[in-house]
Amino acid sequence: MTSEPLLARPSESDHANLVRLFTDAGVRCYLGGPLPEDAAAQRASSLIDQPPNHVWVIRPAAGQDAVGIVWLTPHHEGGIELSFVLLPEWQGRGLAFRACSEALCLGFGELGLARIVSETQAANTKSIALLRRLGMRVERSLQRFGAEQLLFVLDREAG
Repeated sequence: MTSEPLLARPSESDHANLVRLFTDAGVRCYLGGPLPEDAAAQRASSLIDQPPNHVWVIRPAAGQDAVGIVWLTPHHEGGIELSFVLLPEWQGRGLAFRACSEALCLGFGELGLARIVSETQAANTKSIALLRRLGMRVERSLQRFGAEQLLFVLDREAG
């Protein structure tokens, strides 16, 4: 494995793993649950056919299939949100940290963002630990999607 993940545009070879990310109960535990297979396949196809500008797949090394996704997309309340998912067998290896770090650098550098947020359920201790490791801080707690959420922030000056 390389020292840095390769953030790349999704390709057809990633389809099966993207479907897994959308249908895996563990991955989707704090994201509203797994999607039905047909909806997951449609979502994977749309990411491959017309990927949004700031959505990347995570490849552990060049030439390998996607093992996760990192997004910089609009947040519910405005601003830009960092989001990420990773296949279970790739969790706990530091790959999400490196991928999110790279995405934050792109956000603050190339995109010129002054602030990036990330929202996660208060029960999602693994994501909370990762967001703290990235230097993000809790700005506030809120109720959304039927659960307590924590809104994390990172300002360019702090990053």
